[in-house]
Amino acid sequence: MKEREIARRIADGWNKLTEAYQAHCRISTSEVHYGPLTYGERRLRLLGRVRGKRVLEIGCGGGQNAIALARQGAKAFGVDPSRKQIEYARRLADECGVKATFEVAPAEDLSFFRDDYFDLALSSHAFGYVGDLDRAYREAGRVIKPGGIFVLCIGNPFYLILSYRLSGVKDEGIAEGYLSWPSVEKWTWAYDGGPSVEMWGFARTLSQMINPLMEHGFIVERIVEQGVLDVPRMSEKEKAKIPYLCNWSEEEFALAREIPYSFILKLRKSTANSNKPRSK
Repeated sequence: MKEREIARRIADGWNKLTEAYQAHCRISTSEVHYGPLTYGERRLRLLGRVRGKRVLEIGCGGGQNAIALARQGAKAFGVDPSRKQIEYARRLADECGVKATFEVAPAEDLSFFRDDYFDLALSSHAFGYVGDLDRAYREAGRVIKPGGIFVLCIGNPFYLILSYRLSGVKDEGIAEGYLSWPSVEKWTWAYDGGPSVEMWGFARTLSQMINPLMEHGFIVERIVEQGVLDVPRMSEKEKAKIPYLCNWSEEEFALAREIPYSFILKLRKSTANSNKPRSK
């Protein structure tokens, strides 16, 4: 199946999932999250001060991170290929009384924005749904200012390969061997009493994700790997401090307590080629 068709199916899947997904997850609009059931920006401090800065969230989903940044004084923008997610983000921003701009767009096409427009960009668990990674990195590099920051949070590929091996699933599209990647991932996403949706994604090795970033002028400044917190043993007060809370199966939780679920890169756009001609 061609990447364009997979991209269409992913957007359609999220359109169908949005209502149930947002109802089943509690995602903070006050703190930037880096995936479910783990620490957010208050602990990791990857973004720095955002007040007065133009900030873009790529793959913003329901817009919670962008809204959190707007509350901290940033000029916040978010893009996502799902129309329903963007509609939800716009409603949520209105409910929160903050100004944030949201547009329907994939990571591969940020043509809403001119070159060198943003001081900072971030993405949390969205690039696993991006088909043309090279083009998406090129677009991120285009819209971020020289010297600007890009914080990219992705699913840890070691968690992905082990979860498939341990689940015994053999027929959901992903190639079992890590060294055989890149691979197209397919699974069924279902909620009790809600929709059951066929979802697609892309499995890539660390080298396949990191090397193209450096080729597009990004410098790796920091690497963070996160598992999940011991949520079952937490009090309700402690749980309230987790920026992204949701329900996982016992198997998922047990694995993510041992194998990092999230892989986070803090990147800086090189200034070496900042004087080259830019597109109009």
